[in-house]
Amino acid sequence: MSGISGSVEQMTQAHLRNVQQLAVFYTGHNNIYAINIAKVKAFIITEEVAINDTPTDSDIIAGIATIRGEPVTLINLDAWLGHKALDVHEYKLIIFCEFNHKKIGFLIKDMLDIVEKTTDELRHTEETNSKITYTTYIKAHDKDELCTVFNAEQLLRDIGWTDDGEKDVQKYVESTLDSSKIILAAEDSGVAREVLNSFFKKTGVRFEIYTNGTLLLKRLEEINPDSIGMILTDIEMPGTDGYQVASFIKTNSKYANIPVIVNSSMTTDAVKGKMNQIGVDGFVGKTDIPALFKLTKKFLA
Repeated sequence: MSGISGSVEQMTQAHLRNVQQLAVFYTGHNNIYAINIAKVKAFIITEEVAINDTPTDSDIIAGIATIRGEPVTLINLDAWLGHKALDVHEYKLIIFCEFNHKKIGFLIKDMLDIVEKTTDELRHTEETNSKITYTTYIKAHDKDELCTVFNAEQLLRDIGWTDDGEKDVQKYVESTLDSSKIILAAEDSGVAREVLNSFFKKTGVRFEIYTNGTLLLKRLEEINPDSIGMILTDIEMPGTDGYQVASFIKTNSKYANIPVIVNSSMTTDAVKGKMNQIGVDGFVGKTDIPALFKLTKKFLA
């Protein structure tokens, strides 16, 4: 456990090498799943924390754990994935995470490994199964085993923990913005792209949205940098991810003055710290329409 915890506390510069670090684990039914390490605050031994069985309408929510002096909602991944939920104490570990400033713990049977995968090794599958972000292969007991990176944002949506982006666009975008400049955005989530599309249309700005950072950077090199008012990028994407998008822009004198805003549910201090080192101009939690509107006004109005 100390080695695993150390990997979380001392996150490498993996994004600069075009790789994602994945925490690979077993579910209660010994299926192999993974989560991006950048979303993880810590790995907690289940028996070392107090867990309260709270009344809930959903068997996905397994109770409340007290972690580092704070109440943290526990999620039973088996139940969400459609499998029989085991008793809480049959899960050895809790993966303690933070999304959009909300703290959450995922019950898992055991850790398997922390691996690095290039973005080319991750097959994007959200279009066929909304609960899956990527699939890849990892070594387990000297065999290549299929590993599924679950879609944590879809899980949060399913338990009602995400804002209604479409409603918030109508509620918080109070005026159109008068600007001739264009916004380029990269976002691999279909649901998030729909929200951004509504947001940009309501603000009246010119915009183009791409499904990954590779396509955005290709478009960036095709047009006059002076015509670009802002770059908006997700972090976790296939191909070129948000770290690489921001690094390319901020280290290239031709583009360095273009504001770069990160739009992500990965809101841990470690993630923000890496983005600040790169020199981004703003960080917005995904679906935080008021914050996004404020920054868009700042850079385009």
